[in-house]
Amino acid sequence: MQKWRRQASVVAAIVGGPLSVVVVALAVTAGAFAWQAIQVRDDLEGALDQAKVLVRAAAGGDVDGIQRSGADIVARAQRAHDTVQNPLWDLAAQIPAARTNVLAVRTVTDIAHTITSQSLPPMMTMMSASSGDTGGGSGINLRPFLHAGAVIPTVLASFDEASRIATNMDRTGVLPQISAPVDQLVGLMQQATPVLTTVEAHLPELLRAAGAERPMLYQVMIQTPAEIRATGGGVAQWLVLRVDDGNVDMLSLDTGTDLMYVDLPSRGFDTVNGSLIRLPAETRKLYPPELTNWSSNFTMTPDFPTAVELFQATRTWTDKPKFDGAFSIDPIVLAHLLEATGPITLASGETVDAQNAGAKLMSEPYERYGIDNAAMDRYFSEISAAMFSKLTGRQWDIATMWGQIVRSAEEGRIYAWFDDQGLEDLAHQYGLDGTLPEDNVDATQLGIYFNDYSIGKLQFHLTYSQHATCNADDRTITVSMDLHSSITDAITSGYTLGLRNIERGIDLRTMMLDVLFFAPPGGRILSTDPDEGDRWDSTFHDRSGSDHSSPAVSRTLLLPEGQTRTVSYTVKLPDGELGPLELRHTPGANDTAVTIDANCAPLFRSPEGSDNILLSKIG
Repeated sequence: MQKWRRQASVVAAIVGGPLSVVVVALAVTAGAFAWQAIQVRDDLEGALDQAKVLVRAAAGGDVDGIQRSGADIVARAQRAHDTVQNPLWDLAAQIPAARTNVLAVRTVTDIAHTITSQSLPPMMTMMSASSGDTGGGSGINLRPFLHAGAVIPTVLASFDEASRIATNMDRTGVLPQISAPVDQLVGLMQQATPVLTTVEAHLPELLRAAGAERPMLYQVMIQTPAEIRATGGGVAQWLVLRVDDGNVDMLSLDTGTDLMYVDLPSRGFDTVNGSLIRLPAETRKLYPPELTNWSSNFTMTPDFPTAVELFQATRTWTDKPKFDGAFSIDPIVLAHLLEATGPITLASGETVDAQNAGAKLMSEPYERYGIDNAAMDRYFSEISAAMFSKLTGRQWDIATMWGQIVRSAEEGRIYAWFDDQGLEDLAHQYGLDGTLPEDNVDATQLGIYFNDYSIGKLQFHLTYSQHATCNADDRTITVSMDLHSSITDAITSGYTLGLRNIERGIDLRTMMLDVLFFAPPGGRILSTDPDEGDRWDSTFHDRSGSDHSSPAVSRTLLLPEGQTRTVSYTVKLPDGELGPLELRHTPGANDTAVTIDANCAPLFRSPEGSDNILLSKIG
C-alpha cells in the first residue's frame, strides 16, 4: 500500500504540478482581465462625470477648471482606449460566449476616444480663450460662441466618425449595460448635430446678436396669459438688457405702470384718447382703441412686430434709445427654465419651482395681495430678478436648458424681433417672428386669438383645445376651439375677478373674451360661431377689418364659471397653390392640444422634406 501511495505521489507531482500552474495562470489572467474591465468602466464613468464639471466650468468662465476637467476627460478616454487594446482583450474576444460583449466595450471606448481626442482639445482652447475676461460685466458669458466657427466643423466630423463606429457595432447578444450607453451617446450626437449645424450656418448673424460688432439693446417682455391677449397676455413687466461682445447685463426691470402713469403723461401724452402709432383704417377697425395707448394692450394683435413698434414708440416719447431687438416670453417659459436651473428662493424663504411657478406668477399673488399693485410689483420683480440671477449663476446643464427653450418655442411661448434684417430673417425661418404674412407662399396661416375684456386675471383658469377640418371640394376649412372655465368660488381677489363685469351686471367670475378669427390673405370668412357677440355696448361690440392683408372678425364671448363653450369659423380659401398650413392660437396658461383632420391634406402643400401639411402649431 505504501509503495502504491509513493507512486501516486510521484504521478501527482509530475502531472498535477503543470496542471496547477495552468489553473493558476488562467485564474491570474481572468483576474487581470476583470481588473482591466473595472478600470475601463471607472475611466468611462469618470470621464462622463468630468464632462458635467467641464460644462459648469465653461459656463462660469473658470479657465483652470476647464483645463483640469478637459485634460482629465481626454486622459481617461485615452487610457480606456489603450486598455482594451491589451492582448488580454484579444484573448477574451476569442471566447464565443464573451466575444460580442468584449468587442462592444471596445466600440464604446473607440467612440469616447474619437469624440474626446478630436473635439475636446480645440474646444478647450476656444473656451479658455473665451473665458475669464468678461469685460467687467455680471451677465451670462456668451463669448465661446464668438469663436465657434473654427471648432464646429471639427466637432461635427468627430460626431460623424463616432456615429459610423456605433452603426457598425455588432449588437448580437450584447448586454444592455453596454449597448445602452452607446445608444445614449448616439442620441446625444443626433440632438446636438442639428443645433451645431444651425449655429455654423448662421454664425455671422448670431455673432451680431451677441454684440460682436457693437453693443445691442434688447427688451424681454413677460406676457401674462392670466389676463389673456392675442400673443399671450398683458405685458406687465419687461427687462432691458445690454449685450456687448458676448456679455449680457440687465439694465432695468420696467413695468407698465411705470411707463404709462409716470413717463408719458409728464411729456404731454394723452393715454386715453391718443395713439402711439398710426395704423391702416382697416386694421384700426378690428381692434379696440386701447390697443395703441396702453402697454398691457400692445399685444392685442397677433402680429408681434406691431407690439414691438408700439413699445419702440414709447422709447421715443420717453427720450430713450430704441431697442435693437425684442423678445417675448411668459411665466410658463420661466417654469420650463426652472426645470433646468432648479428652484429659486425668495427673501421670505418662499420657494418658486417648475411646478408652482405658473400659479405664483399668475394667480396666488392676487389672492395674497388683493388690489395692492405696489406689493405685487415688488413680488413679481423679486422673482424676475432672482430668475435672472439664477440664469447668470450658470449652475445648470446646457442640454437640459436647451431642451426647455426648444419646448417653449414649440409651444409658441417665445417671440423674437430684430431691427437687423438678417436676424429678423433668422427669426422668421425658425417660426419665432410671430408675424401675419402678406401672402400664402411660405405658409397658409389661420388663427383664433383671445383678448380679455374683463380686466382681471380670470384666464389662469381657462383651458382650451383646437381642431381643424376641411372640405377639399368646397375649398373650405373650419377651425374650432373648445373652451372651459375652471374657476371656483374660492377665488375672491378683486384683482383676479372681472372689474368691467361690475358695471355690466355680469357675474365677477364670468370671462368676457374678445375672440378674433383670422383668415389667410385672399381668404374669406363665411361664418362664425357665435355668429354675433354675446354682449354689445358702446365699447364692447363685434368688429371686422384686416391686419397685414389677413381678413378678420371679432366676436364677444361670455364664459361663465364652470362652463364649456365652443367657438369656430369657416373660411373659403383663396385659389391657387397654398403653402403649408400654419395653425395659430393664443398661448394660454395651460397646454393646448391641436389636431388636424386628414381631409385637409389635399389643400395645402407639405413643408420641404415632410409629408405633413402642418408647418407649425404656434401656441
